[in-house]
Amino acid sequence: MAKRKDLKMTIDEIKQGESDTLEFKREMPSKDSKLLKTIVAFSNGRGGKIVFGVDNRTLDIIGIE
Repeated sequence: MAKRKDLKMTIDEIKQGESDTLEFKREMPSKDSKLLKTIVAFSNGRGGKIVFGVDNRTLDIIGIE
């Protein structure tokens, strides 16, 4: 069984911004198709993480409800 990577992110990691394998979402998209496009893009590439509750422009940690 493969080991699961640590799911925690530090503020320093968030402040480095998005990359080919990291995408921030301020909130859950109102349409599932937007989220699915990102998931499919990551699965067709090298994989990656989608982090909700972070503004991708300002890198502010907003949180989610």
